Amino acid sequence: MTGGEGERGLSDTEATFAYTHALMRGSGRLTTSFTVHGTFSPERVERAVRRWLGRLPLLSLRITGADDGLRFRPGTRSGAHSLLTAPAGRDDEVTGERLWRLRAGPGPAGTTRFRLTLHPAICDGHSVGRLVRPLLDALFDTPGPDAADRAVEALPPDTDELTYEGGGGCVCGACGPVPGLGDGRTRRGVTPGAVTRGVATSNVVTSNVVTSGVVTPGVVTLALTPYESRRLREWCGAGQVTVSGFLTTVLADVLARETGRSEVTVATAMSLRRRYAERTLIAEPGCVLGLVKARLSAGVTGDALGRARANAAALCSAGRAWRPERRVHAGIRHAVEREARARGPEVRVVDAGSVDTALGPHAARITGLCTVAARGSGRPGGSLYLSTFKGALTVALSSRGLGESWTARAERELSEAVLLRPALSPL
Repeated sequence: MTGGEGERGLSDTEATFAYTHALMRGSGRLTTSFTVHGTFSPERVERAVRRWLGRLPLLSLRITGADDGLRFRPGTRSGAHSLLTAPAGRDDEVTGERLWRLRAGPGPAGTTRFRLTLHPAICDGHSVGRLVRPLLDALFDTPGPDAADRAVEALPPDTDELTYEGGGGCVCGACGPVPGLGDGRTRRGVTPGAVTRGVATSNVVTSNVVTSGVVTPGVVTLALTPYESRRLREWCGAGQVTVSGFLTTVLADVLARETGRSEVTVATAMSLRRRYAERTLIAEPGCVLGLVKARLSAGVTGDALGRARANAAALCSAGRAWRPERRVHAGIRHAVEREARARGPEVRVVDAGSVDTALGPHAARITGLCTVAARGSGRPGGSLYLSTFKGALTVALSSRGLGESWTARAERELSEAVLLRPALSPL
């Protein structure tokens, strides 16, 4: 799978996300929005981006076709075929010219808003912060372990060539005991203008950097305060389920009722970084992710917490049994094409955890950090992205193939869930 310097074939995981993104019109790409204290000229942003690209060669790659499938190649190659070119007029898409897009524009009261979109073959929910950090280092001329004068990081290895060690123990909170942390009720904190629809339009200044018109894509965002987040975690912990496990069941129930199904497919994303014997070779940036899928009964009423435990245990068991595939890329493409034709509803959940550590000293400079996973085309459903910043949980939901009634219903029921609505059995 290796080639010239800075070149290699995509692993099974990377190729799956690349074909999915291409064939399902943007599915899986991650968009992270955040506001930085301070104002910056377009020239300063451009300089920072050049340093950022020099620090992270991963961002300068192209995905091209070859006889043996998809390959990462640095820069541009004459005559190279790209599977990732966006449709005309869709300048918000990440195209084959680069696997990222950055927008920057003025925010309120001396701040700057940024929106970074990344292709799913080079980034997953667990590495977003590791890509944002060096951008902020360059923007603020910050020395440190990610400074531009440090040696350039190598590209992530091809995980198909590594030794998979297996899944380890329970991480869902349902298969085994977790500390009971008490109960309590919370109120909801919702981002002003939480439901925003529409796509930004603006002019590209240079390469992939846009310096005006920063607008959040159409998503439902529920932003809790640190106190509310802590109380929700305590309540879920006492019930032996994680917050993501609980909200997964809530959303699966909404989707089942909306589509008239008794079962939905749930896909949960798990980081594989500590599951390989050669884990020290795996850099934080990159796509090192497994998607675990299970068909779960959903749509019924009553004991949501009990069903969440059962669902979480089923998904956790599937995760421990999961093993990487090493398929030829033609087989991966055919599998993605079959997936694109599937009509059963699907919920995809990413629990990215806390991003504070990854951002280091820049965490104090940032507010309103939120990441959303695009749904693209394909089977109807929703993508739920959970992340914690400065102790505050943000729940971001994007949807696919469903109307506004679904969006309103999902927002309402997720809101009631994070409020610990009275209908839930007290612990």
